[in-house]
Amino acid sequence: MAKSIIIAESSEIIRKGLFFLIESFDLFDSIKEVACAKALDDAMERYQQPDVLLVNPALISREKLENLRENSAGSLRMAAIIYSLYDEELLVLFDEVISVGDKRRKIEKKIYALLDQTPERKENKPEETLSAREMDVLKLLVKGLSNKEISDKLFISPHTVISHRKKITQKLNIKSVAGLTVYAIINEIITLDDVQ
Repeated sequence: MAKSIIIAESSEIIRKGLFFLIESFDLFDSIKEVACAKALDDAMERYQQPDVLLVNPALISREKLENLRENSAGSLRMAAIIYSLYDEELLVLFDEVISVGDKRRKIEKKIYALLDQTPERKENKPEETLSAREMDVLKLLVKGLSNKEISDKLFISPHTVISHRKKITQKLNIKSVAGLTVYAIINEIITLDDVQ
């Protein structure tokens, strides 16, 4: 049965990162993303009700949450995306809470739990498949360095940097720098301070 999810988050780096992370779980046929409350309302009207809604509580009112829960007869599973403090009374309206500090495995478990499924165990963690040099390139890449700057810092050619970037993208199945940044933060390869 086709499953769908909407990610409602105003921060592009968090929204795109979640998009690519969730895409890598291969659970959903449709992944929509919206950046504001108006776009969320439009998406909820335009598309059939999703199976899962990941939403920053700042983009949705308590009344809207209660209406969504009521109108879906409990079939819509909702998770709050948080990276600041929110009122506990609001957060209890969600089925799950996803924090920016959550690691990939924890997010994966929470998404599977929303769908009442158990994650399949994988042989290797993606971070174990990256070579030491690919990890070095990834760290510098998500800090905003260009290919030339990375090559100068690591004493390798720009062509080699490009080759490493292609391998990182293939191994992690994450195509954007924003997605790689969220991946690196979630897996504690870098800290949030490193990208600010």
